[in-house]
Amino acid sequence: MDGEFSFMDFDLLTVASNGCFSVVNLALDNIDIYDFTVDTQDSDGNSLLHHVAGAGHLETLEKLIFLSAYPNILNNKRETPLHIACLNGHYSIAVRLLKYGAKLDVLDIERETPLFKSVRGGNKALTQYLITQKAAVNTSNRAKEKLIHLAVAYNDTNLVEVLIDIGQDPNTLTGSGEVPIQIAIKNSNLEILKLLLGRSTTKSIKDHRNYTLLHLAVEAKSKSICQMLLANGHDLNARDHNGCTPLHLAVELNSLEMVELLLKHQADVNLVDFDGYTPLHVAARIKNSGEIINLLLKHNANTRIKTEHGDIPLHIAAGVGNIRGYIELYNKKDSTVVNVMGLTPDSLAQSQGNTVINQLNIELDKNNNSYTQKIPIYKELRKLRKK
Repeated sequence: MDGEFSFMDFDLLTVASNGCFSVVNLALDNIDIYDFTVDTQDSDGNSLLHHVAGAGHLETLEKLIFLSAYPNILNNKRETPLHIACLNGHYSIAVRLLKYGAKLDVLDIERETPLFKSVRGGNKALTQYLITQKAAVNTSNRAKEKLIHLAVAYNDTNLVEVLIDIGQDPNTLTGSGEVPIQIAIKNSNLEILKLLLGRSTTKSIKDHRNYTLLHLAVEAKSKSICQMLLANGHDLNARDHNGCTPLHLAVELNSLEMVELLLKHQADVNLVDFDGYTPLHVAARIKNSGEIINLLLKHNANTRIKTEHGDIPLHIAAGVGNIRGYIELYNKKDSTVVNVMGLTPDSLAQSQGNTVINQLNIELDKNNNSYTQKIPIYKELRKLRKK
C-alpha cells in the first residue's frame, strides 16, 4: 500500500552513520524480512559494527554479535571495529568486542594497533585494560612512533611510567627524529618530563633546528620547565642552526618572562648569532619590545656591537620604525655610528621614509635624550605605540 512503512526504504548503513540506532535495532529484530546482511559495508568499507563501535551503542552491538557479525572486519583504512571503539574511548564496547573474538593487534593502514588508537582516544582506563589483555606494546606505526611517543604526546603520565617499567626505551627516535623528552617539553608537561629526565640518556639531543631542550622550553614559554632544565645544568648559551641562544629566542618571542628568567640565571646578553645579531638587535626590530630592551640594557647589553652589515641596535630600530625601541636605545654617540652603507640610524630612517624617527631624533637631542611629555611629538608617538 502506498505510503506504508517498509524496511526496504532504508539504507541501514546510512541510518547507522546518522546515529539512528533505534531504527537499526528495529531492522535487526526483523532481519529475516529485510534484504540485508550484517557484514555489508559502505563505500568507506565500514560495516554496522564499525558504526556501532564509533557511536558506543552497546545494545546494537549485542544484536549484531547475536546475528554473527564478524568482529574483525576491516574497512578501507584496514581498521577493525576495535580500532574504532578504542579511538573513540568506548571502554564497554572494546571489552565486548574482545569477548566476542576481536583481535588485539591488528595493524591498520597507518600500522597502528587498537592500543595506539586507545592512547589517541584518551581513555586511560581502556589503555590500561588493553595492556592487561597482553596487547603488543613494542610495535611502531608508519611514522616510526612507539607507544611511549604517543603516551607523552597525549599526556598519559601513568602509561609513560608503565611503558618505561616494562622496558620501552625512553630514548627511541620517531621517524622525524624526536625523542619522548622533546615531546614532553613541547607539551609543557612537567610531570612527564620529571619521569623522563631520570631515565633518558638524550639530555643533550638537538632537533632539526639544532634546538636544545632549553630552546624548546623557551619556545613553549614554560617557566617551570626552563627552571628544571637550568637546575639540571643545561647550557644557557647553546646555539641553534642560526647561532641563536635561548635568550635570542626568548627576545624573538617577545616573552618578557622568559627573558627575565634567563638573565636571572646569567645568560650572556652580548652573544651574537651568525649574522652578528645580539639579543638587543633582535629586540630592536620587534615593536612593543620596550620593556625587554630596557631589561637588556639594565643587564649591560652593549649598544655598539655591529651586525654583518654594520648595524647597531639603533640602526635596526630606526630601519623598522620601532618608535619605542628607538627611544629606549637612543644616545648621542650611537646616533652618529655608520653602517657598511655609510648610513647613521637617522639617515637610515630617512632612506625608509620614516619622518617620525627623524623628528624624534631632533627632539631627543634638544631634550637631552628625555622622552617626557615636553616633546611636541609625544602625543603622536603615543598614538603610534598603540597601533
